[in-house]
Amino acid sequence: MLFYEVIVLFSFKVVTATGTLALGINMPCKSVVFAQNSVYLDALNYRQMSGRAGRRGQDLMGDVYFFDIPFPKIGKLIKSNVPELRGQFPLSITLVLRLMLLASKGDDPEDAKAKVLSVLKHSLLSFKQPRVMDMLKLYFLFSLQFLVKEGYLDQEGNPMGFAGLVSHLHYHEPSNLVFVSFLVNGLFHDLCQPTSKGSKHFSQDVMEKLMLVLAHLFGRRYFPPKFQDTHFEFYQSKVFLDELPEDFSDALDEYNMKIMEDFTAFLRIVSKLADMNQEYQLPLSKIKFTGKECEDSQLVSHLMSCKEGRVAISPFVCLSGNFDDDLLRLETPNHVTLGTIGVNRSQAPVLLSQKFDNRGRKMPLNAYALDFYKHGSLLGLVQDNRMNEGDAYYLLKDFALTIKSIRCVIYLNIDFRFLNYL
Repeated sequence: MLFYEVIVLFSFKVVTATGTLALGINMPCKSVVFAQNSVYLDALNYRQMSGRAGRRGQDLMGDVYFFDIPFPKIGKLIKSNVPELRGQFPLSITLVLRLMLLASKGDDPEDAKAKVLSVLKHSLLSFKQPRVMDMLKLYFLFSLQFLVKEGYLDQEGNPMGFAGLVSHLHYHEPSNLVFVSFLVNGLFHDLCQPTSKGSKHFSQDVMEKLMLVLAHLFGRRYFPPKFQDTHFEFYQSKVFLDELPEDFSDALDEYNMKIMEDFTAFLRIVSKLADMNQEYQLPLSKIKFTGKECEDSQLVSHLMSCKEGRVAISPFVCLSGNFDDDLLRLETPNHVTLGTIGVNRSQAPVLLSQKFDNRGRKMPLNAYALDFYKHGSLLGLVQDNRMNEGDAYYLLKDFALTIKSIRCVIYLNIDFRFLNYL
């Protein structure tokens, strides 16, 4: 940052620093001096840094000084409101599984239960919003049903199967769930056939196909659609990732359809929590299509008739001919659902095999992981795959760590099963 904060600690002791000092460290002081103007000095940063002035238990008040800052801006900083904090959706399928693991495997059951409840209760999204809290409870129940149905929890809520692998790869949701689905269905077993009976070696074709599948699941990085139309010459890399093998693609489609059927049923349930007064209100003009003054309107009559037979679809989206069944299609946009229920299709743990931009153009996946497996050249990724050298290094490192994590957890899972068998 360009502006500086001078903190006068005790008598004649001064600390000169950038605004970063005020963001996290606990170091109260007597006075704070803003010694330089900057475009980065806004109301939020001002409140954060000026709040350091005044030591709790030692000073009745703290002093804030401005140096070389225009007086109108000083008034604006003091009078401006701090931006409103808005919470994001706090739950995911994997988070619920990790909470169940904590509750069942914790050394102190009561302490583990208290920690789980604290995560579920103290959500900024649901703060002082009972309607949202009810929706989060229903999503939690949907998650439990999903985890039981997929074999990650038993009927008592205890983890089982590959629960450890899914939770270990929590930062890759929903790819972690899809990977285990492929594993349980035997697709990797059918693919990874050794060159000869009893051998531990696989052919190059098998290894490249395995890398292709893993590259579709982890470390996904997209190109802009226009990149396909350029006529670059690629020297070492193939650059654009091929489609999933047919058997894996069919399994992914089956998985996605199964998930969307359950999630659509969930949306129909939580739609009862929607605030229909807001749903029938235009977002910008705030014009309401409810009340006596709208009873004779042909548009309102048409809007109301379109809503018949649609439960989870927004009444305005209904005008475009969308039905609840359209929620099963992966290409249906998120905004078609009721806006006031606080949950949409993005919370469904599905993995799109293809991604499109807002103009409907396909965005190809970067084949950097598979390309590096083939030629092992970081320079090749920089030249052909249009990647910064530092980004390429960290992406490959994260990809390698993901594979190591999978290997480690699967070995542990097999060992535990063997011990249970004994």
